[in-house]
Amino acid sequence: MSPRRADPALDELIDEITVDAYDHDEALMGFENAFDDTACFPCPGTVLGQDIEILSVAAANGRQELIATCQRSGQRHHIALLDIHVNSDQPASRLLAAYHHWTGAETPGT
Repeated sequence: MSPRRADPALDELIDEITVDAYDHDEALMGFENAFDDTACFPCPGTVLGQDIEILSVAAANGRQELIATCQRSGQRHHIALLDIHVNSDQPASRLLAAYHHWTGAETPGT
């Protein structure tokens, strides 16, 4: 679990998502479920300055992180969620901010 941040509301969201988690894998599944339940897919985002459409988010292939299935120019790509920026007005943006805080990663572009 990540250390407490300056944003109590974000900490509260992380606590809500990981409340029943006993380890990292279960917390990761909590984030995956939160994206499934709350985020409105598809949603626009950017990666390396390129516009993409995020289709879904999941823990995949035994990785210890969430992977986003994205589409750009009709082609699908699997990209680490930590490498994606979601526009702040999207429902997924708050979840992404919580996921970044939980992992201790910086937000892309910061």
